[in-house]
Amino acid sequence: MKSVRFGNLPPLETLVAFESAAEHESFARAGEELFLTASAIAYHVKKLESNLGIELFSRHGKGVSLTPKGQEFLSLIRQSLNSIERDVEQVRSKRSKPVKLATQHAVAQLWLHKRLGEYQHQFPEHDIEITAVSTVSGQPENTDLALGYFLHDPGGAWIKLWPEYLLPVSARGFNEDSPTFYQDMNWHDDWRYWRDTFPDISAKTRRASLYTLLLQSVLDGQGVMVGRLSLLKPYLDSGVLVPWPDSTLSEVESGGYYLYCAPSCRDHAVATHFFEWLTTTCVAR
Repeated sequence: MKSVRFGNLPPLETLVAFESAAEHESFARAGEELFLTASAIAYHVKKLESNLGIELFSRHGKGVSLTPKGQEFLSLIRQSLNSIERDVEQVRSKRSKPVKLATQHAVAQLWLHKRLGEYQHQFPEHDIEITAVSTVSGQPENTDLALGYFLHDPGGAWIKLWPEYLLPVSARGFNEDSPTFYQDMNWHDDWRYWRDTFPDISAKTRRASLYTLLLQSVLDGQGVMVGRLSLLKPYLDSGVLVPWPDSTLSEVESGGYYLYCAPSCRDHAVATHFFEWLTTTCVAR
């Protein structure tokens, strides 16, 4: 069918039929390849010749062969068809290729997990692949998006989503006079704000590189940790965790969470959509 929008273009099916017939130098073999009859191929080729006003094939008893004009046109149209095929394949691959997002373990487990579930419930056809790491680099590689905590603005392509507030927390009912202080080895700056308030902090400290492991120890009543309020909000809202030693202690702002979008995402519709969803829908909650 001829395009109304591209009036000078011949119908696509005539171009495909011509390319196949030229490849095989046979209408019959082209028909076998395209699941058409030889007469249908001949019809498409004749229609193309009429559209162009030139003869593309010489017909003879042994079959068909390209005319000089046909050879010239074949070279041009084959490049164009291959280019269209590559473009279509690129679009298809980007639709099926998952969006890669790198983030810290604690952010993935305590903040992103629920929100990601909501997103994929709304947009089940969008595939998001999460890579959890101990620390997020200020110059991410091999990822489409990155979400990470930084004490200071990493600059560049990072945008700040929300600030973080720190406060020592314990399980409800925890009242040991000399508690164990749990410290994240990757977020080792947490306790520095309360060293003067708790002079014995260095006397009994246990460290781990997994924030959720520390959290479980505190939930089990084994000690105290610095609570990142944006990550522990459900626990604090439900009263499972409480400020330690009491509610008179003030929270302290420390750094924030930043989102990075790789330059390649500009051509990745799903990555762009998820990026915009995180920055507009998610952060406010």
